[in-house]
Amino acid sequence: SISCTNELDFSQIDDYSAKPEYIGAVTYFTVLPLQFFNQSGVQETERTDITDFKIFENDYLKKNLVKIDFNVEIKNEYNTAFVIQANLLDENGNDIYVFKELTVAANNLDYKFIETIEVSANPNIKNTAKVKVVVKFADSSVVVDPNAKTEFQFKSSAKIYIDTTK
Repeated sequence: SISCTNELDFSQIDDYSAKPEYIGAVTYFTVLPLQFFNQSGVQETERTDITDFKIFENDYLKKNLVKIDFNVEIKNEYNTAFVIQANLLDENGNDIYVFKELTVAANNLDYKFIETIEVSANPNIKNTAKVKVVVKFADSSVVVDPNAKTEFQFKSSAKIYIDTTK
């Protein structure tokens, strides 16, 4: 048998770069009217959700991360507007990154928002351990019926961009 081979150029591997993208859920919650009332039955004007965000415990992602798209989808069935503030926190609860404050109009069932974080301009982003989201009434004098079935639904995800050529 006859075999034909060309000389292989293994140095090509040095020029290889991978730029994968990953999408994952960050936080999801629903706030019902009853949840705006404390144990004494007094209405409060805001709710806070803090979620662990452990993606940067992965050394590969931490080392090669170049950009994050933070995506938010909100469904507001309430007859009042809400102001949303999302922050990325370190392990001790300190702010690492503060997102633009969002105002979601009353009865807006399809609110969408994307904010892109460039790691080169925000290197501390890699120390993120938690995501904090504060949902508050835009008008603090609003009174809600604790028995109503309206919902405020918050969903967020992150698209993470990796570059191994760095």
